Amino acid sequence: MGAPGELTQAELAAVSDPAALLDRAWALEPWGRYAEREAALARLETLLGSGLAPPSPAGRDWHLELLAERAVDVGRSRRLDEAFELVQEVVSGADPAHEIALARAMLASGQAWAWVGTDEATRESNRAFAEAAERFAALGNRDWQGSALLRRGYSGCYQHGDVALGETLIRQALETYPPGSDRLPGALASYADVLIDLGRFDDAEAALDSAAALAEGDGFEKARGDVAWCRARVAAGRGDARSTERLLVEAVRATSSMDWFGTHIGTSFLLECAELLDLLGVGGEAQRYLEAARERAGDEDEEVLQTQAVIRARTGDPRRALDELQRLVRGEWLEKRVVWRHTLLTAWATFRAGREGAGALTARALEQAIACGSVEIARAGEPLLVSALAPMAERAGSDTARRLMLGGRELVVRLFGTAAVTDAEGHPLELPPGMPGELVRMLAIQEHGLLVDVVLEALFPDAPANAARQRLRQVLTRLRAAAGEIVVREEGRLRLVPAWIDVREFLVASNRVRGANGARSVQLAYAALALHAGELLPEDIYAEWAQDIRGEVRYRHLELLDLVAADAAARGSHDEALTALEAAAREDPNEPDRDVAIAEHLQALGRNQAAAHVAKRASLNRAS
Repeated sequence: MGAPGELTQAELAAVSDPAALLDRAWALEPWGRYAEREAALARLETLLGSGLAPPSPAGRDWHLELLAERAVDVGRSRRLDEAFELVQEVVSGADPAHEIALARAMLASGQAWAWVGTDEATRESNRAFAEAAERFAALGNRDWQGSALLRRGYSGCYQHGDVALGETLIRQALETYPPGSDRLPGALASYADVLIDLGRFDDAEAALDSAAALAEGDGFEKARGDVAWCRARVAAGRGDARSTERLLVEAVRATSSMDWFGTHIGTSFLLECAELLDLLGVGGEAQRYLEAARERAGDEDEEVLQTQAVIRARTGDPRRALDELQRLVRGEWLEKRVVWRHTLLTAWATFRAGREGAGALTARALEQAIACGSVEIARAGEPLLVSALAPMAERAGSDTARRLMLGGRELVVRLFGTAAVTDAEGHPLELPPGMPGELVRMLAIQEHGLLVDVVLEALFPDAPANAARQRLRQVLTRLRAAAGEIVVREEGRLRLVPAWIDVREFLVASNRVRGANGARSVQLAYAALALHAGELLPEDIYAEWAQDIRGEVRYRHLELLDLVAADAAARGSHDEALTALEAAAREDPNEPDRDVAIAEHLQALGRNQAAAHVAKRASLNRAS
């Protein structure tokens, strides 16, 4: 249809047809030109107040339709009490013939109830949106009917945590809009939002390509900004920091002159920019966007506080993050679709703070994501945290976490702490004592298994070749009888069936740290540390085959602890730095420089007696 042309104040003041003014206000809505829409409604109000307006035709009431449009606008701006009052005024003043006023009032009511966010309010929101869609259908207005379905799917379902139903309703909305509707580009961007949350990045990009093609003409600045915004979310979901940063800049450029950018929606956009960049380890830019949003909304705005807590939980002081996350739970409103993330971030901050309970919290977060529609919501939204914390959740009894870890593999093998093997169903496999268990542990640390001759040399170094092979067959028979076919023999080699093995996962994760820098390297370091759950291979202290990997893991572990300690110290997060340094000191107790750092953090925390004790220990270590 094309964007409506802008009218001068004189031209607008000359319009004396209420129907034309309402048509203009409706046409401006999908373009996000809210100031011009307000001017059209203000002219209508003046016209009606002058007594010069033509009378309302049958089935319409200019005054009630004006009130309904006001309700739509104040509801969009979260002035909820005012929106509800206007809706009530329309409903109480209308008769059944006033279908336009009643339908638009129901649309406004649905949006206002959606912002309230409680379960009861969400039920009211869905009821109001459904009624609005039915009324618009009766009017034969597919454009408005599609918008009611879209808002019900997005605001009433998706934002409240029912992502799967939200996707279904928005898909119905897209099928309802008439071809060429000006609302389609924005609707497709909203659909992409939901698909991104579900981890369906390819489908989201296809929807965004369609939206971009429809938004090529003049007037579609808001739609183009929405598309760039969503493309940035896709890039972030795929871990592409450079593209994410570029697309966010493009989105700001496309929309910063639009009316909506100056509203709470623009503030939400800035906060999401901060969260996406922090997710990818672009800490400096993340803080810049957060500060821009804080300048607009103030320090006590709940969305600002939520983003601040998110960033602090991921990369800041974990103890402060836990306080802030708990404060948000006690607040007035937390969007239900992000409750799983709130719980997961609490788990992450709990782990980083060195406290117990991260596994149980992660297990709960995964179930909350499933309640929203799919565990993929968590994997797409916080891939690093889910991957790092899933082993803790699995130890806490989460079947979901185990399935995520296995990814089609057959075993979970733990070599940190007490060695343990479980099958794909979570059943522990009781390995026979002695050599059968040692063989499994030996093979577990070797990605491609070992030559049979190497195994024979390790297990039976002094036995004649024939005797050694006979004894190996006996070991394999005992193992098979107890645990099934978990060791495979092929082409002169022995290997485990495909398995998730904690020490190998730790080494892979620590390798990623070496390829990163800045905040991202610290995020990855914590992710690797989450996999280190105790002493490696304590049953095999003197086994020759375990010495190399034990030394490598010890070196990597200390390197990671020192990295996160240095980052925490630079941020003045003394408790966090102390947690890492003390863990390193337990493994490497004779390092005086580390003791000096521990003493400094203890002193900063006011623990002067403990600081003096550690400083003395550092002096003795240096002297020796």
